[in-house]
Amino acid sequence: MVVVAVSGQPGSGKTTIAREIARVLKVPLVSSGTLFREMATKMGIDFLEFHKYAESNPEIDKSVDTAAVERAKAGNVVLEGHLTAWVVRPYADVCIYLKASPEVRARRVALRDGKSLEEAYREVTEREELNRRRYLAIYGIDIKDLSIFDLVVDTSFLSVNDAVRISVDFTCTTLSFKYSKKVC
Repeated sequence: MVVVAVSGQPGSGKTTIAREIARVLKVPLVSSGTLFREMATKMGIDFLEFHKYAESNPEIDKSVDTAAVERAKAGNVVLEGHLTAWVVRPYADVCIYLKASPEVRARRVALRDGKSLEEAYREVTEREELNRRRYLAIYGIDIKDLSIFDLVVDTSFLSVNDAVRISVDFTCTTLSFKYSKKVC
């Protein structure tokens, strides 16, 4: 039962790459970020404010992470989220981390969300710091330690197609080797 975790910095391309890996593997994509956004919407606060709120309410992260672990245990899934890989690593066949320069990530978020470049830059850097502090406080995990990852990709200067190709090729090769059969 295949489990792939895609984590990384805000605006690094996690969702795009995770979606394509899920499509190739023909398994569902479960996004922690989507769940976080839905929770923020239900509370009527913006996404960045929700991250700040979560910092003093660890039960939010714990509920999202528990759901990710349960889904990973069930297998046949691609899990995506900034912090997901750290909690599902024991169950994951492949863990991929995506990163990019803050300027590139801000540009992507600005285009995606219709924000100014300055606002997007502030958001991606602040979210990253909030994530770092929360995971350190809740789990004692330093998200700057990338040693748990099988593949780390800097997407700063890669086209979407190249970043997807690298990630999908690595995933398919790793899974085929692990399961001694062609997986994708």
